[in-house]
Amino acid sequence: MDIRYLIVGSPFIIAFFYTLFWLRKWGAFNSNNDNLSKKMTPKNESLENNFILENIFLPKH
Repeated sequence: MDIRYLIVGSPFIIAFFYTLFWLRKWGAFNSNNDNLSKKMTPKNESLENNFILENIFLPKH
């Protein structure tokens, strides 16, 4: 293996493992399905907001 590949690639390898370290520390890989479902549900889900979004995003022909 050429030393140039190691010199150029080492910062990317270090950044990858550093990112994995922080994601693990912040709990991104914990498999608590109940906790994830609670975080993903919006608090104030109303029908009015849904209709407003539909009016914005759906073009009228």
